[in-house]
Amino acid sequence: NFYPTYDQYVSYMQGFAAGFPSICRLDTLGLTTQGRLLLAVKLSDSVNVNRRKPEFFYTSTMHGDEVCGYILMLHLIDSLTSGYGSVSRITDMLNNYQIYINPLANPDGTYHGGNNTVNGAQRYNANGVDLNRNFPDPADGPHPDGNAWQDETKAFMHYDTIHHFVMSANFHGGSEVVNYPWDTWAKLHADDTWMQFIAREYADTAHLHSPAGYLTDLNNGITNGYAWYRVTGGRQDYTTYFQYGREATVELS
Repeated sequence: NFYPTYDQYVSYMQGFAAGFPSICRLDTLGLTTQGRLLLAVKLSDSVNVNRRKPEFFYTSTMHGDEVCGYILMLHLIDSLTSGYGSVSRITDMLNNYQIYINPLANPDGTYHGGNNTVNGAQRYNANGVDLNRNFPDPADGPHPDGNAWQDETKAFMHYDTIHHFVMSANFHGGSEVVNYPWDTWAKLHADDTWMQFIAREYADTAHLHSPAGYLTDLNNGITNGYAWYRVTGGRQDYTTYFQYGREATVELS
């Protein structure tokens, strides 16, 4: 329940894998521009093999100063590892799915002020690039922001390629809304009804467990991305279009 130092974060991620080796594996996706680790854990009862169970991916804080999801993803890993075998819902999840969680997608931005504090965190990576504008875009091509793919971008593109994430959620912060594809096009996704359904399920569940007024931005907590404002080069549309996944962007506080 506090923002860890960078070294504490790495230690936590290593500790989850070491403490629960039968259900938790630590993956290194790559290194950032400044050499920090991009980490994710795999959670499953078949943690060291791929048994063709559905793969889900959760990632947070690609904008380095949007740190709420960073802590929540650490809590999620803790809940799933500690609840396996004693909480039936969690046990069923890990027995039937492969869940991957990356709490911190832009450690250079989060620890822009140094490894010992999130004070001074910035939105961008160490090169001053907005990572959520740096992915190939279905409408605007491979480099919509005019920048080369960053080390962080390439690491996540590779991780997406070697897996088959049927669903994913990308956690941001500031507004309180679930944003569903597309961000780059006014036209609706072919599965727009389904996209709205899963966004509404998330928002309505949050309403049940939150103070009044939480996650009620735009259409009572959900929005089509383009209808809100256009984003090109976002990871949501890249994953959904090029990797044939279904990704939503969850903005929380």
